[in-house]
Amino acid sequence: LPVPSSPIDWYTLGRRPAEDSGSPARTVAYASGDFFIQDAGSLLALAVAGADGDGLRGKVVGDLCAAPGGKASALLEAVSNDDVESDGFVLANEVIRNRVAPLQLNLARVGSDRFAISSLDPEKLANQLPQAFDLLVVDAPCSGQAMMSRGKQNQSALSTHQISHSASRQQRILEAAVKLVRDGGHLVYSTCTFAEAENEAQIRLLIEQGVATPKPVASLQEYETDPGCYRCWPHVHRCAGSFAASLTIQHSHQAKTEKPNKRKKAIRTRIALTDWYKGTGSESRLLTRDSVILGFSPSAPEWVEQIAIAGPELAHRAGQTWKPAHAGALRRKASLMPINTIEIDQKACQQFMRGEPIQTDESGWHAIQLQGRPLGWVKANGKIGKNHLPSGARMSGELST
Repeated sequence: LPVPSSPIDWYTLGRRPAEDSGSPARTVAYASGDFFIQDAGSLLALAVAGADGDGLRGKVVGDLCAAPGGKASALLEAVSNDDVESDGFVLANEVIRNRVAPLQLNLARVGSDRFAISSLDPEKLANQLPQAFDLLVVDAPCSGQAMMSRGKQNQSALSTHQISHSASRQQRILEAAVKLVRDGGHLVYSTCTFAEAENEAQIRLLIEQGVATPKPVASLQEYETDPGCYRCWPHVHRCAGSFAASLTIQHSHQAKTEKPNKRKKAIRTRIALTDWYKGTGSESRLLTRDSVILGFSPSAPEWVEQIAIAGPELAHRAGQTWKPAHAGALRRKASLMPINTIEIDQKACQQFMRGEPIQTDESGWHAIQLQGRPLGWVKANGKIGKNHLPSGARMSGELST
């Protein structure tokens, strides 16, 4: 971390910035995707999932309620390794469509091509991908009582009506979640609320139904409330507060897959991308979605083309012209990588991150880097590199290294 920090007790990859260290979000390291900022309590679910170890390498992982992407980004890093042929993969599902764009931008910052984004109701997704996941994380919609201290929720979160409404919705989501996990697979359930009806009671119900058993996490024993259930408290652990549970799923029957809707069948494409990208191994799985070309890892699951509405973008069409996608410039470990790069200094980085052009003798499309960190594209004419950083990725003001 580029600022003074201390460890998070329950998650080995988490750091807590010192109070007088300034904003970590005002650094080049943040702009280039070296880390993600979220409340320390949110890391409890990642600790339960084992995202700070090696156990998820090569696993097929789902995040059922994925936006804005903090947990999904960490899971994507956890399934990845230096082998671009790895079978590790993350499906980030977000049912609310206007949350997909920020989710996609945050996942792109990881620099991997081993993810896809879907936007399906959990029950519909379970019908299409039964028992498809080694691990499924469900950061469920809840009454949000922990957010009251952050000013993001009001006292209605404490009402009996809100708790009951949230618990009913969570129960429906969990019924679908169980179907998505393979026999013997791992289900992680989390909320940002304190109500027992939304937390331990949900887990007890699954255990009583015989579809799940607790999967204790030895390193989190001091946070345990029920078997396999863990809590962080704002007055004890310097966070907003959170709940997470770890379960092993057990099925008594084989999965039956719903036939895909032919009207939504994916159309593969082989539009030439060789002006912008070079291969590092087997050919990417290319897929056209409207005016976008996605490039998945060659080892992505077979169902990706049927499920994905978004993913690791390689190109997008503006009118009749195809251009390289911002996500393509950020690739670090992928089957296709940018051909041309320009290494810039700190001063030019400040200009670039504000969306300004940079001075360069190069011509054509180039991925901009600072100290090897990818930032985005310019299209150069031998004098000026026109900035193609999307508005959502731009940062005003001064950045530190």
